[in-house]
Amino acid sequence: MQSLIEFFEKETNKKINLFKYNNEKINSNQNLIEFNNTTYVIEFLKDSILNHVNGHCYLFNQQNLDFDSLKKILYNLYEDVQIYKYNNYLLLVSNNILDIDNSTPTIIEAETYSKTYIIYLEKITTIYNLDLKINIVNELINIIINNNNASQFITLNDLIIYKVASITSDNQQLSSLIKLDIIKNIDENLLTTGINFIENGLNISKTSSALFLHRNTLIYRLEKIKEYLNLDLKNFKDAFIFYLSVKSFLSSINNCNS
Repeated sequence: MQSLIEFFEKETNKKINLFKYNNEKINSNQNLIEFNNTTYVIEFLKDSILNHVNGHCYLFNQQNLDFDSLKKILYNLYEDVQIYKYNNYLLLVSNNILDIDNSTPTIIEAETYSKTYIIYLEKITTIYNLDLKINIVNELINIIINNNNASQFITLNDLIIYKVASITSDNQQLSSLIKLDIIKNIDENLLTTGINFIENGLNISKTSSALFLHRNTLIYRLEKIKEYLNLDLKNFKDAFIFYLSVKSFLSSINNCNS
């Protein structure tokens, strides 16, 4: 899709937006084109913020994006924002960091009945940087969606972890250093417990509350992980190795499913 956009931008010498046509009403600055038996909407962007973007950027992903409905919901939730349809995403741009977090997808899903992922790209000042980050999202979005335990609010730090895990799982030398033969036979509850323990700052109390686990049950599971993998998750280095190993393992599974 990106190469197609680049082709038309070069031919027209204009910044464009391109997305699949889903029988929606088109505007005066939009046209329909056929390419490889697929109908697309080509939208010529005027002097918009996308040509000189400067603000905190949030990408909204839904499998069947109802742009108009989602835009209406977001305009009701947030003031002084700009909203665009961009590369099959809804792009929201704000001068300030918005009150968007893990609870926001649930609020949107209650209105749209469509699973929603939000990726916070932080503050962006150039269209090049925006496209660079969106290209990374495009690489990883199927892995994120196929990860049943993934948060639906994704930060740049999350993208870094997904990217590193993806690189590790695809690299034969790195993969050989990970005890995949052991990890794949470990109960999923143990792996999930370990990941949550790390994401809760190696804090027993916070993890117990987050997982609704008795403290002793959590400690027992951490001891089982140590027994299987010889990794003490209360130790930063061991926790890091476990986190990267399990994330890489899950990335390889999700790559197969995507």
